[in-house]
Amino acid sequence: MADTEVVESTSISVIVVDDHEVVREGTRKMLERDPDIVVVDEVGSVQEALVSARRLRPKLMVIDIELPDGSGVEVVREVVAEKLPIRCLMLSAHDDYVYFSEALAAGAGGYLLKTASAAEFVAAARTVSVGGTVIDGSLSHRLAGRRQPPEEELIHRLTARELDVIAALVRGRSNKEIALDLGIGLRTIESYVSAILNKLGVRSRTEATIFAIEHHLASPKPSK
Repeated sequence: MADTEVVESTSISVIVVDDHEVVREGTRKMLERDPDIVVVDEVGSVQEALVSARRLRPKLMVIDIELPDGSGVEVVREVVAEKLPIRCLMLSAHDDYVYFSEALAAGAGGYLLKTASAAEFVAAARTVSVGGTVIDGSLSHRLAGRRQPPEEELIHRLTARELDVIAALVRGRSNKEIALDLGIGLRTIESYVSAILNKLGVRSRTEATIFAIEHHLASPKPSK
């Protein structure tokens, strides 16, 4: 367990969640190469992660998919359900689309493979901690191979307001939150989301988010 000292507000406080002590130690050392990042705790299970998250409320949690008492995605779901002001970055050995899409659908801000370099990992942690979304390059390239329309064509398909909604989806905002952010009705937002899915030819918010990131349709803005 890490120190409980108050961390400077400008620092990026992190909880590392992995069931292997060696991996946790290596993850901490990589992160703390950045002087602005402070690992405030290291835990090895879903339940320990949730207890630590509620107590320490870090800016970021770096979470493995496979944990002894469940999936790391359960941690993400609970953090989102409890409205904790914490961003989540999945760090996984699995490059399977099912794991990836499930994590993003739950509200994770990023999905990085354990084969990423230390520089890529630290950059991803910084990006996710301020509200951005990160997809591992190798996974993104493989998925992008299935997408055909050029970015210019996609942008012309979408209205300015639909692009605003896509940017909010990339930031993990719910329909209700988007409605509040944009100052318009919930049903109108639902109509926008439906139109976006149709125009992009995807079936879900998660696929729309992935599509938007792959085609640079939205530049994630930091969460307030």
